[in-house]
Amino acid sequence: MKVKDFINGLFQGRHNNLIFYTRGDETYVRRYAIPGKKRKWEIEGRSPKQRAVAIRFKAVQVFYMTFAKQVSPEIWRIAAKAKGRYASNMFFSKNFHCFGDEGEIVDFENFKFTAGALPLPWNLEITGEGPLFKVTWQEERTWKTVAETDRLQIGVLYDNDPRIPRVAIQVKGRRGELHGEFALDSSIGKKAHVYIFFRDETGTKFSASQHVHVEINSL
Repeated sequence: MKVKDFINGLFQGRHNNLIFYTRGDETYVRRYAIPGKKRKWEIEGRSPKQRAVAIRFKAVQVFYMTFAKQVSPEIWRIAAKAKGRYASNMFFSKNFHCFGDEGEIVDFENFKFTAGALPLPWNLEITGEGPLFKVTWQEERTWKTVAETDRLQIGVLYDNDPRIPRVAIQVKGRRGELHGEFALDSSIGKKAHVYIFFRDETGTKFSASQHVHVEINSL
C-alpha cells in the first residue's frame, strides 16, 4: 500500500479488500471489486425496470461513441459547449427517451441526429425513389444568422442496421441554391431514416436535424 502522507495518516492504495484514497484533506475507503466476481445485485438480479434502464443507458452510450467516430466528434461537442454542458450528457438528454427497453431506437421521428444554433431552412422536402434523392427548401431570412454558403448534410440510419449512424454519399447543395441532392447505398438497406441538417462553410456551426423516412430503389 502506498502512503501519501505518513505523518498525517493520509493513505492511498489497496490493503486486502479495501482501497484507500484521498480527496483534499479527507481519506475515504471503498471495497475492492474483484474482477469477474459478481456483485450482490448481479447475483440477486435487478428488477425488470432497472434492467430496462440499464440496457437503454448502455445503448445510448454506445450509439453516441459510434456517432463520434462514424459521423463527427464535433457536432454535439459544439452544441453542448454553447450551453455549458458536456457533449455526451446533452446527447443523452435529447435522445434517451427515443430508445426502447431492449436498447433499440423506437422513436426515429423525434430522434435528434444533430443539434446546434444554425437555423434550418423552411419547407424542407425530399423527392426521388433513390438511390439518388433531391432536396428542396425555402429561405426567406436575411443573411445575418445564416449564410448562402451553408452546406447541406444528410445523416442516415438504415432500417436494417439502425445502430450505426452514417452520412450520405454524394451530398451536394448550399443554402443559397435552394436545392441539393444526395445518394444512399441500396446494398446496405432498402429503407432508411434520413436526417437533414446544415453546417457552415468552416464546419464550426451546425443545425438541428429534420427527419424523413425514405425507400431506396436499386438502379
